[in-house]
Amino acid sequence: MSQTCTSTEGGMMKATEPRLFISLSGIARLAQVQRPVVSMWRTRAAASDLPFPASVAQDHGRDVFDALEVAAWLEATNRGNNPDVVADAAAFARFDATSRGDDESFHALTALVALRAAADRSIGVLSAAELLDLADGVDPDDVSILSEVETLGDELAPMARFVDVLVDGAYDVSVAFESLLGERFRDGRRALTRTALEPEAIALVSELAGELERNNPDADQGRPAFVDPTGVCGDLLIAVLRSLEEGTDPVASTANTNAPGARLLRRRLMAHRFAHTPLTVSSTGEFTASSAAVHVAQFPTVESPVMSAVQILSAIENVALQLDDTQRAVIVAPASVLTDGRLPADADALRSQLLRLGSLRAIVRLPRGLVTSSPRQALALWVFGPAHASVARAEKWNLVADLGDETLTPTTRADLVSDLVAAMGDGSAIRAHAFRFTRPVRTAELLTRTGSLVSDTKHVVTSARPVAAERDRRAGSDFPARLDSIVATLGDAAPAGLDAVEVNDAPLVLPPASLGALAAARHVRRISGARVSPENINGETGFAVIGAEEIAGAHAIGARRIDRLLLANAYPSAGLTLPGDVVFRAGTQPQALVDVEGASVVLYPARILRIKETDSAGLVAELLATDIPQQSSRDWKRWVVRRVVHTERAGLAATLRSVAAEREAAAERMRMLTALEETIAGGVVAGTLTTQNTTTTGSDAAIIAPSEGSD
Repeated sequence: MSQTCTSTEGGMMKATEPRLFISLSGIARLAQVQRPVVSMWRTRAAASDLPFPASVAQDHGRDVFDALEVAAWLEATNRGNNPDVVADAAAFARFDATSRGDDESFHALTALVALRAAADRSIGVLSAAELLDLADGVDPDDVSILSEVETLGDELAPMARFVDVLVDGAYDVSVAFESLLGERFRDGRRALTRTALEPEAIALVSELAGELERNNPDADQGRPAFVDPTGVCGDLLIAVLRSLEEGTDPVASTANTNAPGARLLRRRLMAHRFAHTPLTVSSTGEFTASSAAVHVAQFPTVESPVMSAVQILSAIENVALQLDDTQRAVIVAPASVLTDGRLPADADALRSQLLRLGSLRAIVRLPRGLVTSSPRQALALWVFGPAHASVARAEKWNLVADLGDETLTPTTRADLVSDLVAAMGDGSAIRAHAFRFTRPVRTAELLTRTGSLVSDTKHVVTSARPVAAERDRRAGSDFPARLDSIVATLGDAAPAGLDAVEVNDAPLVLPPASLGALAAARHVRRISGARVSPENINGETGFAVIGAEEIAGAHAIGARRIDRLLLANAYPSAGLTLPGDVVFRAGTQPQALVDVEGASVVLYPARILRIKETDSAGLVAELLATDIPQQSSRDWKRWVVRRVVHTERAGLAATLRSVAAEREAAAERMRMLTALEETIAGGVVAGTLTTQNTTTTGSDAAIIAPSEGSD
């Protein structure tokens, strides 16, 4: 490859031959070091026998270097952390056209990479005329590459030679194409980055779309079909196709628009060698997709980065109206449009109209930070599926979830996807599934809401099952046998009152519920703790205090106290607990305990949950205290807890208290045995105890006596 020098015009690089350029940031990535390290190398090596290579051009005032010269220098001086620095140089370099802010040249370069994939051979050896003929043969209708290739003029042949270098350095055409797209953020290509999503969001959509296809009984499992009705959602569509299992032969359909983003997506599909069929969209927005396809779309789009709520909802409605019961759709858009309240009247009416269609199966508010250029923006997810026409309108439901406090880890995504795939089923499928994040809400209820579609209200008391609730459901039939086994093992050490626990031949079950919904319905009341100065707390007289230390088990209740007169004078608003109050502390690791005796002062940030005895909605203090530590959210209103029917409350509470007392006694015995162990070991080591006076053997215990030399 020629290393002819470049000239600069107006701060922009002009190359007569393909030369690989690399910036200081690119060198840092190539060498796998921090950016300041490269500047240090330039300075320290300036007077050495092997000085750092000189810059060869300026790119908008920034030095750029010959990538191969830099790679050779790194290898010769043994600098950096990349043992394959020379082989990787092309993958981290760039051609002059990619760095001069010229969108036309960028699109032309991606067109040549796609052409290389379609030709499945080197294109750097072809003349300009031969390259144009090849492009015309690959794209006779000019839907993806022909126009872009024609714009290169005299630069066509040199650029083609660079593409060969780029592809050979990346070892694969698709990798080379994606590396060019990766430069869009560093090059400031706002048109391609304004709506870009973070990898976690892209992974969620791709995993969900793939599972919807795999679990669709009408789908062709050997040739799954995916549709991008906008024609420009490249990141999502490519991620879906790449996530499929090996051996599948997917086909992608994209809208037949001629917008730059649509042509770029078709080139991207060509580079990845995915089968593509055009989706003919009429001037009124109508289209017909293959049966059992999964539609994937994001709004606003690359081509329309600014859209009003009405425009977004109208575009979604257009997609929804084209679906039949064999098709699915995953739509991503701002939460302010899909889930939140305070919509303009016309947008709110349109959203309600979409809810009434019946095909909207799930509504999920996602955490903030998933839009790369707008980290404070929250997204939401709508999932469309079969409308279940046989279900009466009054009985229709939607699954809703608010993941505002969650992080989209692989486990979280897997559980959410499992919930959303279950949403495609009928009522029996919903009842059989153990939901973690979503909860069913009647559509009629959603239509009456003036605020968020995913917020808790007093009418919505079912929610995602906590870990314990899911475990209880799955193991329900095993509990009687497990109880017999445990009681038999404990023998005489079993807690009192277990005789009252019997097999229930006519079970009645209450679903779990969120504390926010229960509090809104006044079944439970949250009371703040008192802000008490530490110097006013002693361990002598007065009311017992319960703070973080007591909840964590560091202090027993009653070990710390506050004088009664001092409390009344200095903290007149501080209240006392009642017997059975649950005292809890939120945070990354929630904790709770039951104040059995009451008359305690709760110290902030600890708080009280007081269950309404006359209308408990199935809450049991002891059960609530065991559920709280299993919660993952920092917001107590999002905690999902188990409930029991009213007739079981008193018996369950008494039994759990009995078990807790036995557990505390066992813990105390364990503490004493630990102390005994430490005392014996310490005494023998110190010479004040001896184990030599052993008068029995076998299973009898040895007699521990003071040694003769001790006092």
